[in-house]
Amino acid sequence: MNRRIALGFIITGLIVVLLLVVYFLDQRVIKDPSDVGNLAGNLYNGGYFFEMDNKVYFANPYDNDCLYSMDIDETNLKRLSSMRTKYISGANGFLYFYMDSTKKAGKVTGLGAASNQFGIYRCKINGRNQECLVRDFCGEMQLCGEYVYFQNKTKGGFLEKIRVDKADRSTVLNEMVSPICYSDGTIYYTGVLSDHSLHALDTRAGDRIYDILPGNIFFPVVNGGYIYYMNGQSNYSLFRTNMYSGETEIVTSERLDNFTMNDRYIYYTYSNGLLSQLKRCDHDGSNQVVLYQGVTNSLNLTSRYLYFKVYGNDDVMYHIPLDGSQGASVVTF
Repeated sequence: MNRRIALGFIITGLIVVLLLVVYFLDQRVIKDPSDVGNLAGNLYNGGYFFEMDNKVYFANPYDNDCLYSMDIDETNLKRLSSMRTKYISGANGFLYFYMDSTKKAGKVTGLGAASNQFGIYRCKINGRNQECLVRDFCGEMQLCGEYVYFQNKTKGGFLEKIRVDKADRSTVLNEMVSPICYSDGTIYYTGVLSDHSLHALDTRAGDRIYDILPGNIFFPVVNGGYIYYMNGQSNYSLFRTNMYSGETEIVTSERLDNFTMNDRYIYYTYSNGLLSQLKRCDHDGSNQVVLYQGVTNSLNLTSRYLYFKVYGNDDVMYHIPLDGSQGASVVTF
């Protein structure tokens, strides 16, 4: 064998090794115990929008809720899936979401159009490497460190978890509690079977459970040292409890249908029949502003917009710029 042939074998071998390294790096799923998924308020409202690294990933209502990506200014749209998605979260270049085939993009034909797919999926932020992590009918889910915690709706319902690399699946609780409110290693949840009090599940201590607040507490959200929640014993008005002092105070006495929040404002639907309103207030309930007249739902926040739907018209999405530059308007993606 002459030198030229030997050199060719060496170069070919190096190329093969390099391609294998690139392939395995591309398949690697990064696990980080500090990862947190979508805003709790967004997930309580369906998790239809999720912002990460200056990109927004969302379920497009004008394309059967298929998964899309776009810039935060609503440009550069790209479809990432051909089926309905919700509960979108992500970290480290990956997206996690629930997807099902009850709705499909109209352009899907052939075997894909006839498939019956559902479950929790993972894919890269460009839509590639799509993989089903859990093939079950699932409810609310949240990325909590290295695991996705999720409601399994089968056999009466329970709480499960699975590591993001599809390993170590296990049952956490034998009741279908919500894992959405996750902060600093702890899931704060409302009891389902024996009470509706607020409990905590420490994911960093073997999923140890302890009590937080008694009562009928719903949709807890942790923000700025407080737990915000709808109080079922007080007409579903909004309360908050200081996580350090335990002091509880009312934020607004109005009845809420739903809410979401960021580090500056709370956005909520004031429930009052035909006089219902979409409103905004400061974290202490002051400076209330009416943003829209009507019954609204699916409140989801990004750094640029508040997105929402109007009752009875789920195929249309509205948005309001957070900077107050204009009022509510229909958005077309």
